Amino acid sequence: MNKLIIGTRGSALALKQAHHIRNSLQSTHPHLGVEIKTIQSLGDDKQETPLPEIGAKGLFTAEIESELLSQKIDLAVHSLKDLPSTLPKDLKYAGSPKREDARDVFISHKWRSLEDVPARSIIATGSIRRKAQFLEVRSDLEFCDLRGNIETRLAKLKTEGWDGIIMAAAALHRLNMVEQITRYLDPLQFVPAVGQGAIGLEIKQERVEVEQLVESIIDAETTQCCQAERLFLAHLEGGCSTAIGCWGRIENRRFLITGYAATSNGSQVIRKSMKGMPADSNQLALHLAEEFEHAGAKELLAG
Repeated sequence: MNKLIIGTRGSALALKQAHHIRNSLQSTHPHLGVEIKTIQSLGDDKQETPLPEIGAKGLFTAEIESELLSQKIDLAVHSLKDLPSTLPKDLKYAGSPKREDARDVFISHKWRSLEDVPARSIIATGSIRRKAQFLEVRSDLEFCDLRGNIETRLAKLKTEGWDGIIMAAAALHRLNMVEQITRYLDPLQFVPAVGQGAIGLEIKQERVEVEQLVESIIDAETTQCCQAERLFLAHLEGGCSTAIGCWGRIENRRFLITGYAATSNGSQVIRKSMKGMPADSNQLALHLAEEFEHAGAKELLAG
């Protein structure tokens, strides 16, 4: 294979990720030509509409997947947290390069930490999970919806006069905007979205030649942890319109996985962790999901 076409969204972050994948592929396959094609998604088209109101699955991936299925592109590059846990027939998650920081961050021009924020202050986020997690510890805060690319969100924080916004650390790291971060949030309390911080590579199943190219840039540990998180999510049938999170990691040769599910107002919460051998990561993820199911997680998320 002499040329590969990458499909991606057109935001600065998406293009940064696509260029990272292109450079990684060309460093391991010097004679490979790589073209980057930008594709507009439904989520990009409706930036003023809160995500739960749009209601469709694959808000940021469906149009890219359509081109993958028709082989107009060879490889889709996503923020993995945007990629649904159940993929269209004939498509597969091929893995991820090394994960960036999975944590969420608090950004404010007024306050140094969440504890400093006064009651009835306004925090902006487009994520039901992040809102529920903040309300669990600070039920006296008020929230408004926040959509748009990273630059738009940061600009709105200034122009709207909000007390803070919540974003993914990885996005700011990749865009060299670390100085914008006020405080990193504890991932055991503010459990990240499934796949947060990881780039997701998606391919068509029978494209063996593409899979072989991509294998050279896959990080096995990142992919293993993300696959376990995605199993947890798929079992509970959660998505971007629910307060659900999962964080898998390998520490001291042990696999640890933390799950989170809550009502949208953070008043009812399930948060559990498990650990075991790395070889058992998928089984641990499914066991954790079953424990959540027995604890009433599906009812919580539906409510």
